[in-house]
Amino acid sequence: MDQLDRLGVLSDPTRRTLFRLVTDAPEPLGRDAAAAAAGISRSLAAFHLDRLVEAGLLDVEFRRLTGRNGPGAGRPAKLYRSPAAGLEVSLPVRR
Repeated sequence: MDQLDRLGVLSDPTRRTLFRLVTDAPEPLGRDAAAAAAGISRSLAAFHLDRLVEAGLLDVEFRRLTGRNGPGAGRPAKLYRSPAAGLEVSLPVRR
């Protein structure tokens, strides 16, 4: 996927809102927090956040948020954050 295709993913207003929420957050955001901040359902937030990950605009990490460990602690949460490498886009000069 080239740079312009990656940016095209942000043409959707909901996706753009979620991207801004995640990149402006000081800590990685989970689906519940992102959905609440955007005022949308968790499943809709998950759909758009995963599309941003597929485009390489966000990174994912898995971590337990409850502090519990071992059997019965539950599945680690999927958290979204800005890519470690950053994002840079440049366009050629037009004449």
